[in-house]
Amino acid sequence: MPCSATKRLILLLGIFLAPLALRAADFEIGPVDSEPAGKPVKASHRSSDELSEGIPPSEVPTYIQAGDVQTAYGLKKYELRTDLRFHDGGGILGKAYLGLFSRFFLGGAVEVRNAIGSGDVRLRRDDAQLLARLLVLKEDEAVPALAIGWDGPAYERGEAKGLYLAVSKELATNFAFVQFHGGLNSANAEQFEANRDLRASFGVTTAVHNVGLFTEVDEVLNAVGSRWNAGLQVYFSPITLGLEFRDLASIRPNTLVSRLLKVSWNGRF
Repeated sequence: MPCSATKRLILLLGIFLAPLALRAADFEIGPVDSEPAGKPVKASHRSSDELSEGIPPSEVPTYIQAGDVQTAYGLKKYELRTDLRFHDGGGILGKAYLGLFSRFFLGGAVEVRNAIGSGDVRLRRDDAQLLARLLVLKEDEAVPALAIGWDGPAYERGEAKGLYLAVSKELATNFAFVQFHGGLNSANAEQFEANRDLRASFGVTTAVHNVGLFTEVDEVLNAVGSRWNAGLQVYFSPITLGLEFRDLASIRPNTLVSRLLKVSWNGRF
């Protein structure tokens, strides 16, 4: 019998190969634009009409994840992004993403438990996993963005997303952009049972100049309770520094509030 990692790989290939074949004609395969590395990437769903109306553009790179909630937005072709999260318990969760097409990015993640502090550093087989996202629909004025993907592993005290479906919609104001996100996911795609494994999530992100904010409710439908997380990030090209607060308001019983430091780099390959 194939190992768990092999099963996940076979599953991912089956999920993505068919949609990629059908939508290959929609991918941008021409020359890459000449934006310098580290320049913030504006969300592709913002219309030229919105920009011409004088709405201030955000200088924070597009949210592809709001805390633990996956968004339905992607990366530009050959855009490269790396994230390091220093979380409760001395662990480090690292992720790297590469935009292969305008609708598809691929990457990898590794969770190193107890990397900071005393004691043995722990790295299990499932702590290194694939990341992938396919944008099924790009957002316009009437239609939200829709994406499917795979994400894992999770940091300490968190739950891996696994296979997910995400929907995002942006509303522009004269002051900032506000984005609403929702999704369904399951970390158990091999022996899925809806009443046991299905999760839901909701989030809101915004950005004013080089400062971004988010709030989200995650792991909804989990029998032990959902989680409310929030945070902020400040962009200093090409670095983003973020501070996140986990398990606010004690929504999940017997869980203390924790802080997480996030450091990201954004550029072009």
